[in-house]
Amino acid sequence: MISLMLGLLMLMLLHGVVTFPLELNPPRVVVRYRDSVSVNCSTSSTDHDGMGWEATFGGKSLEQDVNVVTWTVENLTDWTIEPKCYINLNDGKQPSIVLPVILYKTPDRVSISVLSHSGPMVEGTQYQLQCDIQNIAPLQNLVVKWYKGNEPLDNVTYSNVSKRPEDVSATLMISPNRNDDGAQYRCRAELDLGPEGPQPHPTVTSEPLNITVHYAPEFLPGNDTVEVSAGSDVSLNCSAEGNPPPEMKWNYTAARNVKLSTEGRQRTVRITTATSTNAGIYICTATNIVGTATRTTTLLTMKGGSSSIIYTFLVIVVFLVVLVVLIVFCRRKKRQGHYDFIPVNQPNNIPMMPMSTTGEGNHDPEGYPTKV
Repeated sequence: MISLMLGLLMLMLLHGVVTFPLELNPPRVVVRYRDSVSVNCSTSSTDHDGMGWEATFGGKSLEQDVNVVTWTVENLTDWTIEPKCYINLNDGKQPSIVLPVILYKTPDRVSISVLSHSGPMVEGTQYQLQCDIQNIAPLQNLVVKWYKGNEPLDNVTYSNVSKRPEDVSATLMISPNRNDDGAQYRCRAELDLGPEGPQPHPTVTSEPLNITVHYAPEFLPGNDTVEVSAGSDVSLNCSAEGNPPPEMKWNYTAARNVKLSTEGRQRTVRITTATSTNAGIYICTATNIVGTATRTTTLLTMKGGSSSIIYTFLVIVVFLVVLVVLIVFCRRKKRQGHYDFIPVNQPNNIPMMPMSTTGEGNHDPEGYPTKV
């Protein structure tokens, strides 16, 4: 039973080879619009009365005594062409084979835009980008690719079968953040025409869409509490990032020793010779068209640090030393008197007499007073 079935299968295969003796080279073609194309149709059979091609362009009438006929078109523009090679066998049969043809065309233009919006975008808001592709074929081989910079975002394919050129659009939803400010979005129309198609795939890319993202202010890192010794200088800095650049304002109790200064995006409160009246809450506010941010800084004034204590101690010590020196000097001054001394070569039994400091008297040659 099995041998009988195998024999029937062999007969069917042989019969099929005999009744369909045509071969195309190449078996299918991919042609760019308005390009040339050439395909050979051949047979191994000698039992035929001729071969030919039927086609709207490049058709070949029946040729006898040949084993190969060639279909050639110099400028292919027929989107629906289906060339067919045929052979007239002597038994009256006419086997034929259709050549699959893909005629493709790259788009005339690819552009990208933002739907229902113009101008800067706002952080956290959704927007729809649209890629418009004009005059492309075939649609079922189209792949639309989205990019942000060089980063792939999404691919869009189409299930519609259409051989003729069409206009088509693809969309992409985005929700930009502050890191996307200045980013470039692009879309690319790519025709994936299979292994018989050109490699790499034919592509047309849009001009980049540059986006501007506005976002609310955000403060840069800073201290929420600041300590300063009384009599010292201190600066309170406030800076924030935002787009557009935010306006910076300080809110505090005014004082003569408090000044404001601005350097770039930084707004600074400068306090010279701080006192206890400068202690308190200092509020910095950053504002732009998107939003407002607030930072509170608490300033604490200390009665004195270690350096102040040392300085005060030294001043007290110096004052005490000076005071002691003055007291000692004054006491010694009060104890001092005036004396005349006998030279060392005089007899030592002569008494030493104090000289009068009041009035005038008579004196003997030795300097002693005389009696009146």
